[in-house]
Amino acid sequence: MGKQSDIQAGYYWQTARGIDPSPVVTGIRHELKSVGHGKALRWRMYRCLSDIEVVLLELVVEVCQRMRRHGFMGSVVAVDAMETDGERAMGFSRQLTLSQPTSLTHEVAAAVRELFVRHWSGLPVGRLSVTLSGLTDDSVMQLTLFEDRARAYDKEKMVDLIKQRFGSNAIMRASSLLEAGVARERAEQIGGHYK
Repeated sequence: MGKQSDIQAGYYWQTARGIDPSPVVTGIRHELKSVGHGKALRWRMYRCLSDIEVVLLELVVEVCQRMRRHGFMGSVVAVDAMETDGERAMGFSRQLTLSQPTSLTHEVAAAVRELFVRHWSGLPVGRLSVTLSGLTDDSVMQLTLFEDRARAYDKEKMVDLIKQRFGSNAIMRASSLLEAGVARERAEQIGGHYK
């Protein structure tokens, strides 16, 4: 078998006993390229657009909150949806490039809604996800003539701080209290499981 088999045998002997001679490397996290969030749904409940919009908005809130936590804004919005009627399943994944990078909930939500409405076939939805990519640093924000984006960003950062301190259900949109909302249920879970 030769010398190579002796090396492998030694490696397997060490691994079986929990011995790992490889060096410890700190900071192996790579730079973020996108931030996304998805949710599997009970498809029988999500047949009409008004119910689906509630979940889309909750996903946008989660994605934008994480973007601000990491200090990023995104310029490409993507929506993925899996549609089913119980017998057949189909889905779509579409993206849209925004005119300027953002992590403001209302700007991302408008783009997400536009994408979803344009490509949804009308079947009940069993899975939704929202992703922001094309990330840039949020230390510089493009100002607009008719909207105070810096003030809106500061307001959303303050809401993020409250949620971080008192829990994700400390401040919640009223639409999340509807039957179609999943944010309350998610706030009571850790990793998708009840506490």
